[in-house]
Amino acid sequence: MKRSQTRKLINLSMLVAAGILMQLIESFFPVVMIVPGYKIGLANIAGLYALYAFGIKEMMAVTLLRVVLAGIASGTIFSVGFMLSVCGSTLAVLAMALAYKARIFSIYGVSTAGAGAHSLGQVLGVILIYQQYFMELFLPVLLALSIVSGLCIALLTLQLLKRLDPAGYRRALAAEKAD
Repeated sequence: MKRSQTRKLINLSMLVAAGILMQLIESFFPVVMIVPGYKIGLANIAGLYALYAFGIKEMMAVTLLRVVLAGIASGTIFSVGFMLSVCGSTLAVLAMALAYKARIFSIYGVSTAGAGAHSLGQVLGVILIYQQYFMELFLPVLLALSIVSGLCIALLTLQLLKRLDPAGYRRALAAEKAD
């Protein structure tokens, strides 16, 4: 394995580990909201960072590995919460990949698209698992909160890119100037 490939693998592994840590820490602090289960999604910083620093495939790998390994670490693997996380994360990575590839969205738009898709995925997961349709009533509130979450996550990720990966930061800014 070449040195650059090894460095990339180490960086991606660190992103997965950081994402797991942020997800586990965030799970200890319940957010008292009108909408059940809402979290700001700090662990999504790892996936968004991977997208701008490395690319789409790497973002998908970091995000999906983070979800599975955090489920194992917290003992919630194959629980309802884990399944909802998988539903949300799957739609989120697809939305972020499409928004990124479209080259018309800044990092803020990409992040917000991912946050909104994550909320939609979780609501669809609840509907599929429980066969309950009341959860769709929360969707407008969840999508509004997703805008706030997406913007906050993008701001934090942009600052990390600026300090840790100047090339990724330039890619993020180039997409922003294309708007």
